Amino acid sequence: MELEATSSQRSTWQYNEPSPGTERFVTEAFHGYRQQARLLIPDKERAPPLFVVGGARSDFTRLNPLLYRLQASGIGSLTANLSGHSLASEPGAVEPSLATNREEALRFHRHIAPHCQTIVGHSLGASIALKLAAQQPAVDKLILICPAVYPDDAHGAPFGPAFKAAISKPYGFLDCDSFEFLRTFPGRVLLVLGEFDGLNSKVYGQGEGTSAGTLWLAGAQRYSPIPEEVTRALLKSVPPPHLECLLLSNCDHGIAAHLRATPAVADQVAQTVVEFVLGDG
Repeated sequence: MELEATSSQRSTWQYNEPSPGTERFVTEAFHGYRQQARLLIPDKERAPPLFVVGGARSDFTRLNPLLYRLQASGIGSLTANLSGHSLASEPGAVEPSLATNREEALRFHRHIAPHCQTIVGHSLGASIALKLAAQQPAVDKLILICPAVYPDDAHGAPFGPAFKAAISKPYGFLDCDSFEFLRTFPGRVLLVLGEFDGLNSKVYGQGEGTSAGTLWLAGAQRYSPIPEEVTRALLKSVPPPHLECLLLSNCDHGIAAHLRATPAVADQVAQTVVEFVLGDG
């Protein structure tokens, strides 16, 4: 892995803020474009680096409130910018899709694959993380943060109207082999969920098996794009001895923003992740 000390894309980052330790960058050339990943290196490593797949409209800085705390605690991470999601990933692939993102993520993951035991998926990135983990027998821990799961046939649909149509079919997400993968996954899974995400869509005037969307609840506007049935299917798919759940109160799907706004909660989430990564079972 050829590491670069600086990034020429820093001005395009969503959060241009110093890391608590060493950061290095990896650039990969794809067909007609390049993408970059950031490696956060702890001063004293306590575990191999995590591989992190970010969510929609994210670059590799979106989860800084968590990843910086992990770095300070001795756990590094490699996070890539993926086509179609941020200024830092432009121009990127033509008509990017989940399949495009998965191939980009796989290319970056190979740099740490021999040592990587944990994959993290955030929102849309969880759907990619699950597909990656199914190809990586060395991975024995999954951390899914406000996870989305999409139908297998949505992975080839270009982002935009075609992708939205592919993921909007009621209960369509059940046509995904990631649930079967989780049923046979021998490792451990940590689900990090917001209290106001994964709400029952029917209760809030939407059709069953779909998103509750944006609504006013408990004194604030809440965003709940994940169908309740997705969360239930994930919980049912992971054998109970292998599953841990962390529910964040007063938090909707915007967990990254919530961690940034509430440092004490970010401390608690980071500590839970550290214990999960370092634990044996």
